[in-house]
Amino acid sequence: MGAIMLYHQSVMKNICLFILSLILPLCASPVAGYCQSPQTVLKIAIIPHRSNLGNEQAYSAFFSELVKETGIRFTWLGSKTYDDVINKLHTGEVDIGYVGPFSYVTAQDSFGVKILCRTISEGKEEFYHSIIVTRKDSGIQRLQDLKGKSFSFTDPDSTSGYLFPLARLIASGISQEDFSEVRFLKRHVNSLLAVYKGHVDAGATSITSFNKIDVNMAEMRILWQSEPIYRGLWVARKDLPEEQFTKIQQAMLQISASPKSDEIFKELSTKGFKVGKDSDYDNVRDVIKRLRGIKSMTNL
Repeated sequence: MGAIMLYHQSVMKNICLFILSLILPLCASPVAGYCQSPQTVLKIAIIPHRSNLGNEQAYSAFFSELVKETGIRFTWLGSKTYDDVINKLHTGEVDIGYVGPFSYVTAQDSFGVKILCRTISEGKEEFYHSIIVTRKDSGIQRLQDLKGKSFSFTDPDSTSGYLFPLARLIASGISQEDFSEVRFLKRHVNSLLAVYKGHVDAGATSITSFNKIDVNMAEMRILWQSEPIYRGLWVARKDLPEEQFTKIQQAMLQISASPKSDEIFKELSTKGFKVGKDSDYDNVRDVIKRLRGIKSMTNL
């Protein structure tokens, strides 16, 4: 009986050694990911300019490349609103996020974040514009004609879908109370489509939304266009270790300069990155300051 027990113990020992011989090489491999420490897993959130599934699919090639360049694993967290991303950064629920200029200024001035990179679009364009649009057959010729009409914004934390157009409307003598109806439709394409299909008389959106859906521009009238605004940006929580911050930032710039960048960014309006600084968004701060204290600006 003792010999049999010794035999079984020997067999089990050999099996354990064999299993360990399979596992240990995986632990040594940076691409395997199975044995990396929890500190190498970072969480990401993105403002919902698409559905969560749409964002995950559109950004998948970029995220894959970011993993290759950094050796860091990333976990995706969906967000329902712009404010949701800000709150996740504030609480540390996410480590890095893609935000709009208004969201960035809110986060930076409230609790502090670090700029990884600004985004650029086709042709290395660094700016975009907020617009107020209507249909040409609406009879609306100028902003003052909007009183008594229905109007759509995107999200209360959107730069081009709320902050800048509201400032222009107020400067033109129009408050939200002057509209017959106000809708918040979350995404820029939703606001544009609501106007295009006649669900509202006019609306605010980003000029980039025309590139994301099929609408006949000849049927649309732009009533107002904002000054140039630096595009959205990637930020990190302020206490993200400097080594990780630098590694991610350098990787983003390398991806931007990669010969494969066209393929990596194929599904995105983002076509690359540039290093940004806080003062790039001072014009956004100026608009916030002008509107602060105005009753219709309830979220400031």
